[in-house]
Amino acid sequence: MKKHLLAGGLCLCLLLMLTGCKTAVEQETKGADWEYTVVPTADCPKDFLEEIEKKKINAFQMTYDDGEYLYLAVGYGEQETGGYSIKVQGLYEKGEGLCMETSLVGPEEDAVVRNQASFPYIVIKTEKTDKKVEFL
Repeated sequence: MKKHLLAGGLCLCLLLMLTGCKTAVEQETKGADWEYTVVPTADCPKDFLEEIEKKKINAFQMTYDDGEYLYLAVGYGEQETGGYSIKVQGLYEKGEGLCMETSLVGPEEDAVVRNQASFPYIVIKTEKTDKKVEFL
């Protein structure tokens, strides 16, 4: 019995150490932050907006190059009510690529929201690049 507990404890310690190492390595590979602008729907390229409208019922990540700028869009699919928003946690270089980190923010607990489905998404614009985009 003691051997099983000891072996389990050692496995748990090893797992915790490996998890900590991975986080440290991931943090080291994060490069420079990239400047971006959140784009209102009215200012999105028409073709890109049409594609977003087709896909917004489900979660999606998309890019669009208009020849001058790179547009990145993230949607979280259908939500039961209104009041949701998306926060950009960051846009930064990672190795040879570009990473966009976002999170879905729900309505405040006491907020008055529409009891109608919503389809939150966000579009940002940044300088044109050939870097591969990764969404986190």
